[in-house]
Amino acid sequence: MPIPSKTEPARIPADQWQNPGQALRGLMEGKTIGTGVTLIRFVTEIVGDGPKLHVHPYDELFTIQEGNARFTVGDKVIDAKAGDIILGPANVPHGYQNLGPGRLDSLDIHLSPQWIQYNLADAWGPDAVLISSESRVRPDTDNAP
Repeated sequence: MPIPSKTEPARIPADQWQNPGQALRGLMEGKTIGTGVTLIRFVTEIVGDGPKLHVHPYDELFTIQEGNARFTVGDKVIDAKAGDIILGPANVPHGYQNLGPGRLDSLDIHLSPQWIQYNLADAWGPDAVLISSESRVRPDTDNAP
């Protein structure tokens, strides 16, 4: 006999958790619906752009929906493409960048009812960045005179 659920089915409309046109495209903390999983959607067209080095006190799964990304997870560098899943273990510094060409769309699954993040951006200086911030390629509209 299955154990009865403590939660009810829920629908979260897109306009309540997604932000079209922004890099942090969506955030849904699990605590809002009584679950232990938080979703973050990150989307960027800019090659070299992505979440800077940071750490969480819980595991995180990155699911690449579209494009190519380069991850730093601890001392490992991992390239990923659409359809790949990357594990970022709890308390291990990580970050990723759009490798291009084109758009990167990642749905990141935080194994926590809330988003807890400690940014380490100062530790990820220009010499350590996988793709130099000076080499970012922006859409033509950003390069207009």
